[in-house]
Amino acid sequence: MRTDIEALDWNVGNIYQSKDNEGRKTVDEVFDQATLRHIQQLFSRRIISTIENIIATGKEANVFRAKTFDGRNRAVKIYRLNTATFRKLEKYIEGDSRFRNSGNNPRERVFTWAQKEYKNLHSMIAGGVMAPKPFHVYKNIVVMQYLGWRYRPYPTLRELPPQEPKKFLKLLLDSIKSYRKMKLSHGDLSEYNILNVREKPYIIDVGQAVPKEHPLYGELHKRDMENMYKYWKRKIKNLNDRWFI
Repeated sequence: MRTDIEALDWNVGNIYQSKDNEGRKTVDEVFDQATLRHIQQLFSRRIISTIENIIATGKEANVFRAKTFDGRNRAVKIYRLNTATFRKLEKYIEGDSRFRNSGNNPRERVFTWAQKEYKNLHSMIAGGVMAPKPFHVYKNIVVMQYLGWRYRPYPTLRELPPQEPKKFLKLLLDSIKSYRKMKLSHGDLSEYNILNVREKPYIIDVGQAVPKEHPLYGELHKRDMENMYKYWKRKIKNLNDRWFI
């Protein structure tokens, strides 16, 4: 049986070899020495046992499928520690009373962002929103429910529009109402951040979500609803814009 360090080395090397140039870029950008130590802590605490294939890539983070020690799938979101894009995200942290002591250096701000996503997911799940269940957060890593079949994640709404748009939209609006009851605005709601999970919408990427006391709370929700209306009016004839308020 491999030790934690051997398993970590094996997994990173496996990703590196399986993805060629893309894999090398992933290793270079995501698996820096600090992040490797953080992953090691997740192994030592028996949160996960292995990291498997890449699920999604983004400007701030990559998401991987991982395995627990009892063989269950998990999604592991790893925020890059060396990214400059977090400077653009300061406005979502400043004004959020939950993170008044978020640190001053860029690395601490990344850790705050991971905590922010974790707490937002907890609040949304508590309110009845269809979203991935969060399990653990450590430094720049969030471990959450894996939404997929074996090694394949469920597609985004952009990748796979629903077969019954009205039914899908009703479920989505129910989730939006649920997180609004929890006094949250998503802040980046689009067809890219909604999964089509067997004809049910699951909302993802909630790190930028802000509470009601945040100065951008109203503005962000309005923008989200405008984006949603633009998308759904192409899918549903005679769509009532009053649904998107």
